[in-house]
Amino acid sequence: MTIDYAAAIEEDSARLATALAANRDAPIPWCGDWTVKDCALHLASVHHVVARVVADRPDASFDLFATLERPEATDPALDAWFAGGTAALVHALRAADPGDAAWTWWPADQSVGFWARRMAHESLVHRWDGERGAGVDVVPVDPALAADGVDEFLEVFVATTRAMKNSPGAGETAHLHCTDTDGEWLIALPGAGQYEFRREHAKGDVALRGSAEALLLFCWGRLGPDEGGIDVIGDSSIADRWRDLVPAM
Repeated sequence: MTIDYAAAIEEDSARLATALAANRDAPIPWCGDWTVKDCALHLASVHHVVARVVADRPDASFDLFATLERPEATDPALDAWFAGGTAALVHALRAADPGDAAWTWWPADQSVGFWARRMAHESLVHRWDGERGAGVDVVPVDPALAADGVDEFLEVFVATTRAMKNSPGAGETAHLHCTDTDGEWLIALPGAGQYEFRREHAKGDVALRGSAEALLLFCWGRLGPDEGGIDVIGDSSIADRWRDLVPAM
């Protein structure tokens, strides 16, 4: 199944905009001292910069953050600036070929396609943050998109963060299994900072089984292992230590 990442960015950004309009000062305590307006400002900033990275490919980079002119989170102009960032990003992505060369922070994929996928999942998770923080209806995540988000997290982020943070590991293995769509992964932590990742059905020291949405939110620290209907089978201490073993950025 091909995922329309640009459409997902549009949809989730529009939902975050609705949450912003509903309760912009509501706290998002699982994101530190953020409020809904801080979440929207963050996502809008990333959208504006990545739109330029894609439009000015392949040389433009996150150095653009230094020149970004953005409103304060308390400024009523934030709403229009948020919408403008999303529109610019979606336009840039649709005007480019996913295979076009573009700077990214992940050496294994220097393409526009990386940014389409990354921005779709950035928008998805922060839309969830904004809706839940604002107290509006939290829209369920499409299982295929959520499973792709789990795949991106396990492939891209865990390898990066474990190496950056020299995260602990003593041979632990974990199997993640989506129960509502295709998606199975085995990860192994051979030693400090080390990481192995495979897309396969295999037995791990612990198994985490649940909907793709629940697994995605668990990976990004939005749900604990005992939330969202996730079944933990085997060594539950690995799930309890997940944030140390498998940190998000």
